Amino acid sequence: MFITFEGIDGSGKTTQSGLLASYFRQIHGENNIVLTREPGGTDFAEKARKILLKDNIDPTSELLLLTSIRYEHMKKLILPSLKEGKIVICDRFVDSTVAYQGYGLGVDLGLIRNLHELVKIEHPDVTFILDIDVEVGLSRAKHKNKYEEMNICFYDKVRKGFQEIAIKEPHRCSIITEIGTKNDSQVHIEIIDKILDV
Repeated sequence: MFITFEGIDGSGKTTQSGLLASYFRQIHGENNIVLTREPGGTDFAEKARKILLKDNIDPTSELLLLTSIRYEHMKKLILPSLKEGKIVICDRFVDSTVAYQGYGLGVDLGLIRNLHELVKIEHPDVTFILDIDVEVGLSRAKHKNKYEEMNICFYDKVRKGFQEIAIKEPHRCSIITEIGTKNDSQVHIEIIDKILDV
């Protein structure tokens, strides 16, 4: 099973992906769960991550770099792990590119879709979109990067992008609402309940 977590900065993706990985490890064993992130997951991708989160580059160039990182991630880690029967949990994936580069930065959504289809990027089985008020989310963000310095208008667009993805793909996406009013344990229990219904 391939599970992804999505949402704006400060929504709790990293915390919740870690909690779900710990939950599955107790059931399926330490070696049967792979916890990864994007951009990242391989040596090359982790190096490129530093560029993406720091340097201001053209949005389309950013998309191309993200797609190449994702392809490497898929080939080197995600697909081999899935073929071995492992559960893969990823903090961000394609939906973040659609929301940030597409809705947020205005890159053509068709171009994003076509690029991912061209390199045959695998679709997650389940995606949790953690929905949080923009100002609350940014106040909770721990590691400041270039995106977190963007204005509220940008993040409103990104949040709307995630919400529209959830509406368009209800078979895959589960949106967890009112994140800012719940503690981590409450959100984790809600996620577990939804996983058990899959």
